[in-house]
Amino acid sequence: MAPEQTTNQSQEKRVRLVRPSIVLLCGPAACGKSTFAQRHFRPTQVISSDWARGRVCDDERDQRFHTQAFALVRYLTELRLGLNRLCVVDSTALAPPHRREFLELARRYQVPCVVFLFDVPLEKCIERDRSRERTVGSQVIERQYLAFAQTKADIRREGFDQILDLADVDMDNVQIEIVFRPIPQPSATPGRRPQGESRPAPRPWQQRTGRPPAAHDAGPPSPTQPSPPAAKPGAGSTAPTQAAPTPAKPEARAPGPPPKAAATAPQQGRVQAPPGAGPAAPVEPPSSSQQGTNRPTPPGAKT
Repeated sequence: MAPEQTTNQSQEKRVRLVRPSIVLLCGPAACGKSTFAQRHFRPTQVISSDWARGRVCDDERDQRFHTQAFALVRYLTELRLGLNRLCVVDSTALAPPHRREFLELARRYQVPCVVFLFDVPLEKCIERDRSRERTVGSQVIERQYLAFAQTKADIRREGFDQILDLADVDMDNVQIEIVFRPIPQPSATPGRRPQGESRPAPRPWQQRTGRPPAAHDAGPPSPTQPSPPAAKPGAGSTAPTQAAPTPAKPEARAPGPPPKAAATAPQQGRVQAPPGAGPAAPVEPPSSSQQGTNRPTPPGAKT
């Protein structure tokens, strides 16, 4: 006869999980889900719906913000899956749409999705709820227990990779082993850009027209291109601001008085003003007949 197994050996359960993956803790309130998660997983691996509800509306018991709280749970789960992390979702998971959403998320990231069913008697759940500081009430637990009975009948047809039943006596005897198996990045979905891929920055000429630049605005002029003629003081016309690309002939100047040369010496017919005085007034030049007789007398000379 084979030797009998001890009580601890007969009740011991070994569970192997893969990181990354999604682990759903399913059961009514006060069935021991949060205690089980704290005992077997890291605090950073557990994503609690009560914790998310407190971060959203400052009250973990306020059920009015259920949608916003689970949006935060899904967001954190997706971020962790993208980093090859284990995601333990601590919620009742009694609604089929809620479970289906996490199942689809696991399929998109190509990771396993595991469910723990906490099959604890109703009387035990009510007793634990009364001893807790934050209670939900016996009526709420009874409704959730009926939904949990329906969940146990339907969940095996929903397509989960692994379903583990845990009774009240299995809480202290289960052994969990986590194996790391990295996964590639998820495939791109419509409307989303794959991670690590960035959109190329548009060229300056593509931001408005979407066409290549023309020849005249493609860049600065080459050194061989003739520069526009500089404007001279006193000219009757203004020099053009931009020269033509390939001028055939020099640009004709508009008619006007000839430009005056820069004064480097005293001009004929002008009287030099003393230092500090204003500009000297122009003097009419004398005629040829008066140059010998009416010569201007220099200042200080005796007459």
